[in-house]
Amino acid sequence: MLRSILVALDATQASSQAQQLAIDMAKRLDCQITGLAILDRAHITSPTPVGIGGMAYKQHRDQVKLEEAKSFLHRLEKGFEQSCEAIGAAWQVIEAEGVPHKLIEQESGRHDLLVIGKDTDFHFDVDPSTADTVQRLLRDNPRPLLVCPEQASGEGTILATYDGSVRSSRALHMLVLLGHAHGRPVHVLSVAADRQTAEQQARYPMELFAKHGYQATPHGIGSHADPAEIVLTEAEALGATLIVMGASGHSALHEFFLGSTSQRVLNSCPCVLFVHH
Repeated sequence: MLRSILVALDATQASSQAQQLAIDMAKRLDCQITGLAILDRAHITSPTPVGIGGMAYKQHRDQVKLEEAKSFLHRLEKGFEQSCEAIGAAWQVIEAEGVPHKLIEQESGRHDLLVIGKDTDFHFDVDPSTADTVQRLLRDNPRPLLVCPEQASGEGTILATYDGSVRSSRALHMLVLLGHAHGRPVHVLSVAADRQTAEQQARYPMELFAKHGYQATPHGIGSHADPAEIVLTEAEALGATLIVMGASGHSALHEFFLGSTSQRVLNSCPCVLFVHH
């Protein structure tokens, strides 16, 4: 069962949704939540061309920007604390300074689950694209990861993708062990070139879900179309609020979500993504 959640504190709409989702989960599952606030000094003070005599001005400007960032982080922390206390969730805040994805990877090792907005980068600017920090975490994070869009829900239908790989099997197992699927309808989707293979793959995880008291519905689709487009279409048809997938492997699903087109997918996917290596 889930005992500790790490959530990244940032200023984007997706990050705010991630924070609220994490707090609601902490309360519902009776576990501790940790808010992580990161000051990326290297980004704030990154070298920029200056004219003659401009170095002193840049140093002053960098200091001002650093103080503004620290002040902004403190406001984010305060808001997080107030939200946790309002619903009686057990919480703590960690402040850190350094490269965001490295610090998150390090801190994740002490928690069961990481929750983050899809555009979280701790740079406090408005960028609609998926942040580099999130891209790196999708590849390297040691713990399961919930990636939130601008609108997120902790309830509703779950669409779990299964392609027969070890990675996707681990993702489904971790979903069950953490209790995140408790009380929610689960649909397992497999996509393969022929329908019989897809249906066999989709039925394979049924016993796992049954042993943990979940009723899951298999969906096997035989198609040569882009499997990830099929996943998104099925998610919309089912009204899914969560898509589950493995973060590694060599399947077409992996290439779509985490390969060269991951930017487009994460930007357009309306669901929360549960990702595990």
